[in-house]
Amino acid sequence: MKIAVKDACVLIDLINGGLIGAWFQLGIETWTTDLVIRQVRKESQWPVVEALKATGVIKVKSFDDAELKKVRDFQYAAGLGIEDQSVLFLANELKAVLLTSDKKLRAQASAGKVRVMGILGILDELLAQSIITQQAAAEKLQAM
Repeated sequence: MKIAVKDACVLIDLINGGLIGAWFQLGIETWTTDLVIRQVRKESQWPVVEALKATGVIKVKSFDDAELKKVRDFQYAAGLGIEDQSVLFLANELKAVLLTSDKKLRAQASAGKVRVMGILGILDELLAQSIITQQAAAEKLQAM
């Protein structure tokens, strides 16, 4: 995994679990979309996300009107919001892993042959790279 695209759920979970710093120790190029950023602005985790964005640690894809039309025209499952559509579209374009805990989004991504990883997969990766211990993983999971 060299590039990952995060949805709002994973960003919020990693911040709430105190794992956002550990994630970036993996050295994976990390993206999200301007639509997800707009969604997270309403949450208490916004100051952390804003700092990550400002420093370029997390890259943000902004969609112009023509690109947004492409995102909307893509065939998605019913009930998938535009924010989720945007991260799936971006993951597909970048050939990246999509990081999400959303059941509908995971199913849609898997059906479209986009590799998907949830919070448990992220914890497994952090453990495999010895960035966190098993005890820390259990504690962080409980915090989330």
